[in-house]
This record gives sequence, structure tokens and C-alpha cells, in this order.
Amino acid sequence: MKNYGLVRRNLPLASVAARFLLVAFLVFATVNPSHYSILTWIVSGSAILTAKAVIAFGLALAWLILLRISLAGLGWLGLAYVGLAFLVLALLEAQFKLLHLFSSFTLVIMAELALAIVLTFGLVFSYWVRQASGQSAIVKTPP
Repeated sequence: MKNYGLVRRNLPLASVAARFLLVAFLVFATVNPSHYSILTWIVSGSAILTAKAVIAFGLALAWLILLRISLAGLGWLGLAYVGLAFLVLALLEAQFKLLHLFSSFTLVIMAELALAIVLTFGLVFSYWVRQASGQSAIVKTPP
């Protein structure tokens, strides 16, 4: 019987893309500037209150799980990289004033896309660090 950590050494690009698509779906489905989102439906929809409560609980749980895994995966080093990247972007914006060219709709879409990229990076960062250091991708072996 082969060790699971030895069988699955690399994180395929398709797996990273699938994680990005799932995170982007959650981000854009939660709230977006087109007003066709889950939060808009919960606040102004005419559905039964129980259905709204179940959907809201599921949405909150999905966000909690995603944020917990992403922040744990990023760690302090990843958070420093993300902070540095946003600092560089803010300084570039202060110097060149590029964002005033875009509409507010486009700015919100770009912000949500950036959030999806950061959260996806958090999901795969610890895996890549373990792979680069030669450690097993499995933190705890299954029973």
C-alpha cells in the first residue's frame, strides 16, 4: 500500500484552477454590483424566512471555512506578501492615478477578483511551501 503523500506530490494546475473557480463563485455570488446576489436576495427577496435563514447560515459557514483555511494556509509570511503587494498597488495608484479611468462597477469587480485571487492563494500556499521544502503534503496521515 502506497503512502498518500508519495502518490500525490504535485498540486495539478487544474486543481488550482478549480479552487479559484469555487472561491470566485462564492465571492461573486455573495455580493456583486449587478445586484443579483445571495445577499440581495436575502435582504429584499420574497422567500420564506426559514429558507433565507438556512441560506444565510450556509453562506456564513462557507465563508468561515474558506477564511479559516486561507488564513491558516497563508500564515504570517503569506499575509506579509499580500500586504506588500497591496502596498505596492496603492503606491502605484497614488503615483499614476490609474483607477479613476474605471467605472465603479469595474472597480468592484476588480476588488472581488483580487479577493478571490488572495483567498485562492491562501488555499494553495501552504501546499506549495510544503512541496518546495520536501515535506509531505499531508499534515496528518489518515487513520
